[in-house]
Amino acid sequence: MTPLKRQFFRYALPSMLSQLLNSCFIIVDGFFIGRNLGDIGLAAINVAWPITAFIQAVSLGLGLGGAVRLSTALGRGDKEEAALARGNTLTALAAAGVVMSVGLWLACPVILPLIGAKGELYAPALEYSRMICALALGQTINTGVLPLLRGSHKTMQAMSFTIVGLLGNILMDWLFIQGFQWGLAGAAVATGSSQILCAVLALPTLLAVRELPLRRADFAPRWRMLRGIVQYGISPFGLSISTSVILLITNLQALHWGGTRGVAVYAVLSYVLGAVIPLVTGVGDGVQPLLSHARGAGEWGQLALLRRWGLSLAVGVALVCSVLTWLGRSQLPLVFGASPEATAEGAAAMWTLCIGYPFMAVVRFCSSYFCAVGEPVFSGILAYGEPLGTQPLMLLVLPLFLGLTGVWVAWPAAVALAAAAALVLLAMQAGKQPPAAKNENLAGQRP
Repeated sequence: MTPLKRQFFRYALPSMLSQLLNSCFIIVDGFFIGRNLGDIGLAAINVAWPITAFIQAVSLGLGLGGAVRLSTALGRGDKEEAALARGNTLTALAAAGVVMSVGLWLACPVILPLIGAKGELYAPALEYSRMICALALGQTINTGVLPLLRGSHKTMQAMSFTIVGLLGNILMDWLFIQGFQWGLAGAAVATGSSQILCAVLALPTLLAVRELPLRRADFAPRWRMLRGIVQYGISPFGLSISTSVILLITNLQALHWGGTRGVAVYAVLSYVLGAVIPLVTGVGDGVQPLLSHARGAGEWGQLALLRRWGLSLAVGVALVCSVLTWLGRSQLPLVFGASPEATAEGAAAMWTLCIGYPFMAVVRFCSSYFCAVGEPVFSGILAYGEPLGTQPLMLLVLPLFLGLTGVWVAWPAAVALAAAAALVLLAMQAGKQPPAAKNENLAGQRP
């Protein structure tokens, strides 16, 4: 194995695991909620999830945008700009966390009915959302700091902090939901507190990176740097929020065509999908520092290899997940305590996820790749094209002919179209680069 390939796996695998563990926060909540509150609890947290995911998407967008600036500057050998990117990203994260915490807490009663939290779902959804908003600063800092750690070559530390946070979340979920019977508020307290724990551990590690000395001036807002962070963060934000947009539209359609049980079935499907998306997304996010470094240094040979390896790994992982999901289709709904009816319907619809995983892998890796190499337009097309274009179209049209089944089929149909667009954009972008051959002698060097 070449030095570059070893680095590829050293960055990709911990990121995949970190992303998977990070997604387990909501999966663990679903496990305890389903077993203690049943279909109503599952449906309520699923309906309320877009608010939590919006906080996560803003945080991830800022964190990855800052990480791209940091890694690209390190590739050019500009440590001063790298330190400035780190400082300004942390400033932006802190400001965003405060604004979202206050603004969303006040707006929850208005937002929730618009996204499907009506009738018996409204009270538990409001209970969960307001507690999440009250603790949003910790989630914002934690979610944004992890990409900066990976960009600073601290991949193992980022993974370790995520593991600690997940273990804390499991313990607090058991204590607050099952022990104290705090319901959905307990789930939110457990999630928020564990995110705060991760942030408290990760932040000092990021600030102690030796090659980037700590300077107070780096935290003073610089318009040029902030604009660059936001520019590169737009597509990661879109890629992250796309899950929530799709969740929102699908919830509304599932509620229309299948009632509360339809939403409960989709809750099960979304939990399963939520475990696969981070594994696939983690490939692109993990190798982002290597891609940005190679782009900053003009090492086109490395860039071509990393692109090919990343796309192959993402699709390969997706295919394995398709097989595992199909084999476990009857048991997976039981994990979340769904009712017998919801379990049967969820198992019957699981095939739609299996078909969609590989297409999703292509879209997500290509979007991360374009962001990492300074192609925000291409990345934005993929990040926003599916949730704002193909997915709503499929969700509106297919149920008219297939009923509730059309709601489940809409996702694989939409990601298949987006994957075709991703491959076209990838061919266009690759054609703009200098021939990789002239830099192939650099492929074994350490970034």
